Amino acid sequence: MEDKLLTRDGKLLLSSVLLNSIPFGYMNVVPLVYLAEIGYDPSVIGLIYAASALANTVGLIPFGFLADRYGRKWFAIVGSLIPFVSYAIFGLTLNPEWLIFAGALGGIGFAGGFAYAIANPALIPMIASAASGRNRTMFFGVTQGTWTLALSIGAVLSVLPSAFGYIFKQSSMVSHSESYFIMAGLMVVSIVPLLFYKESKVVLSGPILPGGVPQHVGRRFDRVRTRFPVTSWGKIVRFSVTFGLTGVGLGVLVQLLPTWFALRFGVSEDAVGLWIGLANAVSIVAIPIIPRLVSRRGTLASSAITGISASVFLAVMPFAGTFEGAAGLFVVRTALEAMAWAMLLSYTMGVVTEAERATTTGIAFTAWGIGATVGTFVGGELLGAGLLSLPFVIGVLSFIAASMTLPLFFGGAKPPEEA
Repeated sequence: MEDKLLTRDGKLLLSSVLLNSIPFGYMNVVPLVYLAEIGYDPSVIGLIYAASALANTVGLIPFGFLADRYGRKWFAIVGSLIPFVSYAIFGLTLNPEWLIFAGALGGIGFAGGFAYAIANPALIPMIASAASGRNRTMFFGVTQGTWTLALSIGAVLSVLPSAFGYIFKQSSMVSHSESYFIMAGLMVVSIVPLLFYKESKVVLSGPILPGGVPQHVGRRFDRVRTRFPVTSWGKIVRFSVTFGLTGVGLGVLVQLLPTWFALRFGVSEDAVGLWIGLANAVSIVAIPIIPRLVSRRGTLASSAITGISASVFLAVMPFAGTFEGAAGLFVVRTALEAMAWAMLLSYTMGVVTEAERATTTGIAFTAWGIGATVGTFVGGELLGAGLLSLPFVIGVLSFIAASMTLPLFFGGAKPPEEA
């Protein structure tokens, strides 16, 4: 492997992530506000997004095993293309049953539905393999920055419906429908870089040494079917607890924040989208800090510290008297959480064997999806009942607990490049 940060495959993956995540950012702002504006009960909105998290949990484990065994590229392609159908459904109907089905199918909600259950267990190991061990954490940071840039663009594009309405004299419903179809088309374009990605299949040809490193690792560009036992169960279980708690916090609170902003301050999707876009843009500026943190404290401790710090800013948001004050706190929280998440993913991929990365991703993200499912359903019910502060209590405690499990579960264990 080339020992540089941005390899050819790394650039292709970043291009796909950028194009694929712009619609994702859009769909995690606009429907959450628009559906509330036209009279949807917040509990129904929560159900649409909870369906996304629930469907995500169904496929993660089997597709993680399949990606490790048969190759990851085509799972990433298929999973990235499925949201085209979901966005088309949003563009065609406001029927809640169909929107719940579209949510489950994929492309909305931070869990991403069934589509991301196919794509993510393949894509995350592909990202881990696109850089050397020495550059892996920084490359995850760059990927996180690319993802947040795309989310920022998608959030800022929340002005599209009002712009279409003003320019073309259309109704709000027609303007929103057209914007969803544009997002669907962008999903198709996003798979083009993946078509040029050259996959190398990891083949184990020897026993696993202490620390999770295979004695002999060979690479071939054909898809070789391999059989191997899973050797990282202890780590996978511990990561699953951490990811599950993170999912609860995200589902009960962060997933539904655009709806919370609309209910608490009466703001429009344009205003919410601009601030969320700003939050994601600031996160990109924070990414270069990651190597400094890691060099001083290590990946594990740095992830825990930034995760707890992010939770503090989240906890203060309900006490802000203005929308701008609450949104400003969310900007800082988002930047800190982006760093924590990038470091957590890098650490996870670093301490398990390379051939089991998709399996680990599938199982850990299943726990994350279960937490997000329960959290989003509960959060929607709480908002529907007018309990606007309680989601913050549950969410903040879940995020803090997740960060605290890292030193508790893994102690001083370091990935190979730090050892």
